[in-house]
Amino acid sequence: MKLQNFIKELYKTRIRLLALVSKKRAGNNAFRLFCTPLGKAGYALSPLLQSAEQLSLFYRQQHLKGYRWNKGGTRKLLIAHGFRSHVQRFEHLVPLLIEKGYEITAFDAPAHGRSGGKQINAVDYMQLVTGLTEQYGPFDSYIGHSFGGLAVALAVSEQPRNASVKMVLFAPAADTTGLAATFLQQMAITDPEIRQHFFNNVSRLSGKDLSWFTIKRCLPQLNSTVLWIHDKDDRITPVAEAYEIQELAPPQIRFIFTEGLGHSKIYRDPVVLEKVAGFL
Repeated sequence: MKLQNFIKELYKTRIRLLALVSKKRAGNNAFRLFCTPLGKAGYALSPLLQSAEQLSLFYRQQHLKGYRWNKGGTRKLLIAHGFRSHVQRFEHLVPLLIEKGYEITAFDAPAHGRSGGKQINAVDYMQLVTGLTEQYGPFDSYIGHSFGGLAVALAVSEQPRNASVKMVLFAPAADTTGLAATFLQQMAITDPEIRQHFFNNVSRLSGKDLSWFTIKRCLPQLNSTVLWIHDKDDRITPVAEAYEIQELAPPQIRFIFTEGLGHSKIYRDPVVLEKVAGFL
């Protein structure tokens, strides 16, 4: 059994025992787990990361690590990685982006990579993207994968003039309600009261319900040109979410569907990267 699955089994037992004492505590504990990247992946600095300008940022009492390449480029771009990921997994994009004239900024999100913290949620990541845009932008383009793709879409949709912005979304986590439902199913949490306490955390943190944190919800405010790339075999962020939005025929979004690349190979595939380069 993988360490991540073993830890999940321990938490399932913990939540089941907590429910005997307090369903509220059980629901709150489940939500914290939902926001925790189990098995945080660290990394050593590669030559490319060492060549970058090393950035540091204190965000909500957490020390975040970031990088910037090609400072002073003609355009600016931000990379946002996904859940249980980090910047190093996207460093292969840097030479391509420099060739396109971009100044590139990328940070390990809270609780990821070399940054501090133990948890992250959609509110935090969206606000982090907004904060990075204010401090290191404005960005002409964004690249987001999975959870990072959702954070980018939410943040950019809040920008008053976003029509000139370009976004590349690799398998974005378009529907957080679906992700939460899958998580609750995996954790065998079926009690309605525990589930309600789980969802109450979203309202407490943001004043909104979970359906607000979806790409579908922010489409009317998202005027940016988007390249959405999703694999038909993705088991982490189901392609059905992309199909649902494609059926709405948003004119600003171009969809590319691949096969056999799954959730992570999609942002490394040479054919896909060629299309990304052409888009940017």
